[in-house]
Amino acid sequence: MRSWLQLCRAQTAPATLLCILVPYLHNASFLDLRTLLLAVSTILFHYFSFGANSLMDTAMGYDQKDPSKQHHPLISGAIELHKAHNVIHWGLALLTAWATALTLWISPNPASAMAALILWVAFGHAYNDGLSKESLFGFMSISICCTASSAWGWFLSHETIGEIGWIYLAYVFFTILFQISYSGFIKELEIGERSNILTRMGAFLDVTWKGEKLFKPGYAIFYGLSIKGLNLFLGGLLLWSSMGLVMLVDLISRWVFYGFFAGLALFYLYKLIRPRIYERGNELLNMSLEEICTIYAPILIMLGFLEGSILMVAGVLYFFGINLWLWKKPFPRV
Repeated sequence: MRSWLQLCRAQTAPATLLCILVPYLHNASFLDLRTLLLAVSTILFHYFSFGANSLMDTAMGYDQKDPSKQHHPLISGAIELHKAHNVIHWGLALLTAWATALTLWISPNPASAMAALILWVAFGHAYNDGLSKESLFGFMSISICCTASSAWGWFLSHETIGEIGWIYLAYVFFTILFQISYSGFIKELEIGERSNILTRMGAFLDVTWKGEKLFKPGYAIFYGLSIKGLNLFLGGLLLWSSMGLVMLVDLISRWVFYGFFAGLALFYLYKLIRPRIYERGNELLNMSLEEICTIYAPILIMLGFLEGSILMVAGVLYFFGINLWLWKKPFPRV
């Protein structure tokens, strides 16, 4: 079981869960059977789709050449490639059929929800099946994929999208864009992937006279700043657009909450864009904390305090608990 959860990158399931459940719960009941079914389904969607990414990266030979991936179960031999193909691909097919049935059952706008589901599946497969390694703009496919998954969650409980819906989806898009095209490429700088756009902007690793690796961002520093800056600006715009919907006390608490997490996101942004000694473990931890802060920042804008707090506390406990169990560290060894 542990090897399969490592393959499926189970530790990051809260990110997928929140990107789908938060827009859904914006107009749905927290204590409802449909919410429970969606939450469980979303965790399974995460396991199998991220498992497919790990599977295809290994099957196509990329991870076999990566020194940082040699402990992964498909490369170490803990899971046979043949078995992984059968489990992951059949699982994805069945889960897509279930998502279709779920859409037709609960969505007040099944046409828009189905369109979002199709985009989610299509761009997810495109990213997993080669674009992530072969296309300089492969990060766009996964950004569209994750945004479409949030749109699916939105249309499972909303008939129309409206201003708040559009802003939230844009926020998700830039969250994933930064995560993949900046943070993700920093952790892969050592293997020189052709799809790494940061190297085209002058980012590289130098070796000091002490033998330490030094990260030099080049013009990528401006890329990271602009993407995350726009990301957090959209969060502020989302907060502003929600002002007329809540009481003054709730409004103040939302400003304080968003300001707290946005401030933390800027703090970890500074850690990720500055020239520094490069230690992959520290990079992974800072990237994880940056992602948590950015995903958490709009939650209390979209949801009530009780359900938002439950989701956030559960997400943090799950993330660090599963990491410690799977990787023996508070961050994923990926």
